[in-house]
Amino acid sequence: MTTERLVPISIVGARGRMGKTLIREIVLSDSMILEAAVDREGGAGLGQDAGRLAGLHDIGVTVVDELRPRRNSVVVDFSLAPATDANIRRCVEAGVPLVLGTTGLQKSTRELLRSASREIAIVSAANFSVGVTLLTKIAGLVAGSLGESWDAELLEIHHSHKRDAPSGTALRIAKAVAKATGRELEGVMRTDRAGEHARPRERGEIGVAAVRGGDSIGEHTLMFLADGERLELTHRAFDRAIFARGALRAARWVASKAPGLYSMADVIGLGDLG
Repeated sequence: MTTERLVPISIVGARGRMGKTLIREIVLSDSMILEAAVDREGGAGLGQDAGRLAGLHDIGVTVVDELRPRRNSVVVDFSLAPATDANIRRCVEAGVPLVLGTTGLQKSTRELLRSASREIAIVSAANFSVGVTLLTKIAGLVAGSLGESWDAELLEIHHSHKRDAPSGTALRIAKAVAKATGRELEGVMRTDRAGEHARPRERGEIGVAAVRGGDSIGEHTLMFLADGERLELTHRAFDRAIFARGALRAARWVASKAPGLYSMADVIGLGDLG
């Protein structure tokens, strides 16, 4: 009888909300083990046991400020964008796969990511929810079937502290709709219908609206509207742990993959989402 190998995971951004959730999920897992917990230099949690940092018992892994991944491990990075270049290079030097959830990357970092993917396997995503990944795929399939005769409108809701609007996830879904109907999102997306932007809706445009308030983790509703009927596709997130679980699913998956730049669609077997 064979036993599945425990995948060693190094978490970068350990003190963040996502980092702590990742640590808790790994400790509770029977297929992964926490190898390292890394945070920025000078951070308040340095030297603390990672388990205690995440609100659990001591686990014998101390939070450090330097990433030193070992072979046969996977790095999961949810730190800040300025640290991403150095983290990518350390993964390449060590020859270990990377799961990257850091957002707001500069063009130079995205280019470095593509270059690094020729040497190591990388999963990069702005949203690691399996449900959102499926919604994005379904959005393209439905849009391609209905065509421009159905109006496409997207509503996204997030907590009051979220800065960017529309959300990156909303833009990804809208892009899938545009691509399925042979258009570039930049040319058809409309986010404002008030004041000087007020006018009748044009055929083929994709409306994207953002609501900010309360503690909503994230809700995306894509509507296809025609005379006499409306089709709605909705995903609601109720627990931030879904993003951690998706990222760790990606980590287990990428541990055995050849070099390349992958997405969550690849992880769950859907292929390219565009």
